[in-house]
Amino acid sequence: MKSQNNIEEDDGDGLDSLLDTMTNVVGILVMVLIATQLGVKDAVDRIAQSEKGSQETVQMLEEQYTSGIALQQQLQERFKDLKTESVRQVELANLRQRLESTSSKLQDVKAEAQLVSVKLTEQRKAAEKNAASMESQEKEKQRLSEEISKNLEDEAMLKALLSDYEGVPIAGNESLTLPNPRSVPEGAKQFTLLCKANKIYPLFFNEQDRKVMRQSIELIVQQRQLFRGLELGVNHEVLLPIVNQKPLTGEYFVTNLIRSGIYPRISFTPRASKGIALQEVLGTRSRFSRFLDNFDRNRFYMRFFVYPDSLEVYMAARKSADKRGILAGWEPQDPEWVYTTHLGGNLLFGAKPPPPKPNPNPAPPRPAPKLID
Repeated sequence: MKSQNNIEEDDGDGLDSLLDTMTNVVGILVMVLIATQLGVKDAVDRIAQSEKGSQETVQMLEEQYTSGIALQQQLQERFKDLKTESVRQVELANLRQRLESTSSKLQDVKAEAQLVSVKLTEQRKAAEKNAASMESQEKEKQRLSEEISKNLEDEAMLKALLSDYEGVPIAGNESLTLPNPRSVPEGAKQFTLLCKANKIYPLFFNEQDRKVMRQSIELIVQQRQLFRGLELGVNHEVLLPIVNQKPLTGEYFVTNLIRSGIYPRISFTPRASKGIALQEVLGTRSRFSRFLDNFDRNRFYMRFFVYPDSLEVYMAARKSADKRGILAGWEPQDPEWVYTTHLGGNLLFGAKPPPPKPNPNPAPPRPAPKLID
């Protein structure tokens, strides 16, 4: 019995040792577990802290990137401003250069205008002298014309006397009446006839024809913009070739526009293949005789412009006019003379001359010209 008790006591001691050992193992396992948990927590904390640092770093980098973008945009705007300012400076420099060039040109134009003004003044003075000279020449021309008329009258008388002496009449069988110059009746209008190449050229040109021609020329000036201002007038260098490219051609004359100083005039050149020959003038049933029969001698008078080669046809035509009671006069001309008349209107080829200064001692009025003989 005693031995069994000892055995049981030995077994109890063994269990206690086993229990102590297991307790120690469990405690170690618990401590290992606790240590493991602590390590895992630290690792988790470190990882959390690391992720948190990474997020902060990312956020900081994003903020820096955003700030960099904003700075870049600011720099670009500043660059644009600088570039725009540079362009403005260049444009301003160009404008200043143009202004200086324009100012220089303006000074040149002013200087040129002053020279032109001086030239115009000189030309006006010369024109006044020329006007006085022309008046003197006109008087001389009138004197010479009267002298030539007298000489031609003497020649006609001598030829008439000579033809009577030889028994050969110059034109017709009736005697010629010597001219007796006198003034034109009041209200009578001139009808012009040219005697050239021993032919008669009646000039059928009235105010309506003049008006139509003037309007057509003014239309050309307007369409081609040929008016250059009051100081220069119409550009005649362009106008005359245009008008005369296809001149107006009538039954007896070719009509052209010419320049006489600043004034446009109409010239009439007889057509060599036309005209009324001496035989037709002498005929009693010719076209010229019918023209004389229908001539309104109460409203018109005839004025013959006679070239040196046409005295014979003039005397024949004049005799036929005298027989019908038609008043007439004549004026001899040189071979180069061309009949012209004014165009009318305000069309000028230069500046309109100033009105003449009043003469404190005006000359007496000139007598009316002796156009009828």
